Amino acid sequence: FAPNWRATASAGTAFRAPTLYQRFSMYGDATLQPETSRNVELGLKWARDASSFSATAYRNNVSNLINWVGGVGPCPGGTGPFPGCYANVGKARYEGITLAGSTRVGQVQLRGSVDLQNPKNLDSGKLLARRARHHASFGADTRLAGWTLGGEVQASGQRYDDVANKTRLGGYTLLNLYASTRLARDYQIVARVDNLTDKNYALANTYATPGRS
Repeated sequence: FAPNWRATASAGTAFRAPTLYQRFSMYGDATLQPETSRNVELGLKWARDASSFSATAYRNNVSNLINWVGGVGPCPGGTGPFPGCYANVGKARYEGITLAGSTRVGQVQLRGSVDLQNPKNLDSGKLLARRARHHASFGADTRLAGWTLGGEVQASGQRYDDVANKTRLGGYTLLNLYASTRLARDYQIVARVDNLTDKNYALANTYATPGRS
């Protein structure tokens, strides 16, 4: 609609069937219904040369969301040693805004994005289990002596492990480094160090996540 500016709008529907594990494992429920959803998005983007910025607002209404329900006892007919199961959430909603941008400063390309969302169980008014309100990522890379050298930071806010929002999982920040160079037209060598600081964090209660690797 103007030089360097673009507006976008989209609407869509989605469908997801439960997996075999979610239906028939020791934590499954054979009566699970498929998820269905309706999503709308509005976006605004500016770009010029090596710089860009975008803002995207979204609302996704989900029916029968398949979610882990912790601390409510075993599933119907389940044999799992830990309380909890997969179950349908009657009505759920994801809504929020994503801000993203990139620019070049000298020989360094910078980029970043921030996602602010509200993943809510509309039936109970509580946050959906294992979903955080805030996410962010920032990165930078440059070229040096034929190599691409870069780093990235990934950050997430706290989340709850259960539908009652009683078991809190803390937020975390990860630092990753990478380097790559081209050996020939069709060959490239890549090296990465993920979770450089060996951060101890959890996406699900009692489940381990990778350390420095």
